[in-house]
Amino acid sequence: FPGGNVTRPGEVVPRRFVSVLSARGDEPFRRGAGRLDLAERTFTDAAPLAARVIVNRAWGWHLGKPLVATPSDFGAQGERPTHPALLDDLAARFVAAGWSMRWLHREVVLSATYRQASRPRDEGLAADPTNRLLWRANPRRLDVEAFRDALLQAGGTLDLTPGGPSQDLDQPDNARRTVYGRISRGRVNPLLQLFDFPEPTMHSPGREATTTPLQQLFVMNSPFVRGQADALLRFAAAAPDGGANVDDAAKVAAMYRRALARDPADAEARRAAAFLAGGGTLAQFAHALLTTNEVMFWP
Repeated sequence: FPGGNVTRPGEVVPRRFVSVLSARGDEPFRRGAGRLDLAERTFTDAAPLAARVIVNRAWGWHLGKPLVATPSDFGAQGERPTHPALLDDLAARFVAAGWSMRWLHREVVLSATYRQASRPRDEGLAADPTNRLLWRANPRRLDVEAFRDALLQAGGTLDLTPGGPSQDLDQPDNARRTVYGRISRGRVNPLLQLFDFPEPTMHSPGREATTTPLQQLFVMNSPFVRGQADALLRFAAAAPDGGANVDDAAKVAAMYRRALARDPADAEARRAAAFLAGGGTLAQFAHALLTTNEVMFWP
C-alpha cells in the first residue's frame, strides 16, 4: 500500500526477512506461509538482537524494570541500556546455553541482584535515589492476574486445573487462575481495568502501574474479596484434628499463615486481640488482612 493508502494497492511484495537484519540478502521466503523461515532467520541472522530482546524482557519480568526501558524498541529511538555489559554477557551466555529459557530464569533468580532486600539505605539513596543501579530490590505490586490468584489461594478456593476454555471473570463461581479469564477487546473486565491491564486492541510493551482510590474501594467492597475473606475464616476455624474448639488467637495465627505465609508478630497479635475485644469480628479481620499491602506486593 504505497503511502499507506489501502484503496490504491501497489505491486505484491514477496514475503522476506527484515532487510536491516538480514545477513543473506533479500531472497524471499518460499516455504508455506513463511513462518518457519521467519523463525529460522530470527535466530540465525538476527540472533544477537533476538537474544538481547529476550534477555531484557526476562530481566524485566523478574526485577520489575528491564535493562532497556523500551523493551519493544532497541533502535535509535529507544532508551540506552542501564547496564550494557550485563545485557551483552547474559545474551551471549543465553545463546551458549542453547536458548534455554529455564537456564535464563534460573540465572536471574539465583543472582545476588535478584535476592536483595528492598529496604532503603542512606548511602544508596544519596548516590542513586531512583535505584537505577539496582542497589536494592524495587518494591512492586503484583500484576492483577497474580493478585486475584493470591486472593483465591488465601481463601483455599483456587482451581489449578490446567487448560480448557476461558471463563468470564465476573462469574461468581469462577475460581480458575486468572490467566484463563476471558478477554474481550470490546469490553475489558472491570477488575482488569482497575489494576492496569493493558489495552487489548494494541501492542503494549509493559504495564504502567497506577494507584487510585477505586483500587482500594474494590478490595474494601467487592463481593469477590469478601467471599475470599469468608473462605479464609472457614479455613482458620477448622481445627487440625477436625474439632471445633479453636480460640480466636489460633484462628488469627492460621489466617496469617494462610494469607501471608508467616506467623503474626507479637505486636500484630496484640492488635488483633484488641480489635476483636473492641467488637470487631473475625470475618472483618480476615477481610482487612486480605486488603493489606503484604498481599498485594511482592514479598
